[in-house]
Amino acid sequence: MNIEQSMVVITGATGGIAAAVAKQLAVKGAKLLLVARNSANLKALQQQLNLFVDTENHVTTGAASSGERYHYLSADITTEQGKADIITKAESLQANMLINAAGVSDFSYFSNITEQALQQTININLTAPIALTQLFLGQDHEHAEQAKYVVNIGSALGSIGFACYSSYCAAKFGLRGFTESLQRELAHSKHKILYFAPRATATDINSDAANEMNAALGNNVDTPDEVAKILIKQIISEQPRVTVGWPEKLFVRLNGLLPELVDKALGSKLEKIKYFARTRESVNKSVQPKAQAIAQHYD
Repeated sequence: MNIEQSMVVITGATGGIAAAVAKQLAVKGAKLLLVARNSANLKALQQQLNLFVDTENHVTTGAASSGERYHYLSADITTEQGKADIITKAESLQANMLINAAGVSDFSYFSNITEQALQQTININLTAPIALTQLFLGQDHEHAEQAKYVVNIGSALGSIGFACYSSYCAAKFGLRGFTESLQRELAHSKHKILYFAPRATATDINSDAANEMNAALGNNVDTPDEVAKILIKQIISEQPRVTVGWPEKLFVRLNGLLPELVDKALGSKLEKIKYFARTRESVNKSVQPKAQAIAQHYD
């Protein structure tokens, strides 16, 4: 994959992992279409990219360079109009790569998840990326002349069902299955469909309770920059699927072969997980509705 000659669409671009990926792609010469809902945050990221690239490459560029190379679009991927606007802009820029990075998380007891919160988690993490991928590849995608790349950012929890992440796991399991199916469907085409599964990462998608749980359990937590560098390597090598970290890679394999072993390993941590999930629930009830708590990280 030649990143330098690519025009890349990144959804959820102002989020922690996506913004770090945008920086890495920009340094390597890619042009970008940054997509999120908040225009002010997008404009700030556009300016940061220009300064970051100049610093990394030790050059001084003109003021217009960020507007020429790093475009941004305020759009909501959960709406029909938002998706249409993204595809129209992507086509006008001749984009050849889509990175579905927009996502939300919900660390909660299943019995306390509202229907609105459930729909939001599934839509943002699964339904919208599937729809965008279909629109991006086009109607006759199997016989298209231009090679296109789609990168779906999933999660280690897209392979391992983790207590109190039921809706999030459902969405990420679905995204992994969709990606795998499409990979096999398009195996003889020019297109490449990649699946990337980070483990816990230090971003705003995590609630305070989730962060406290990870610390209490001794879970490894990566920085967005560390995760972004691994994803860039995957894109360059065109490796179909990558899971970040150890022992997460081992757990993914074990869960596929011997799930009862993972049941036992995670079962020993269940009471701690429930403790922090209860902390999350008490905070939400006293501060804001759950759906609003989830939505605040989706800009």
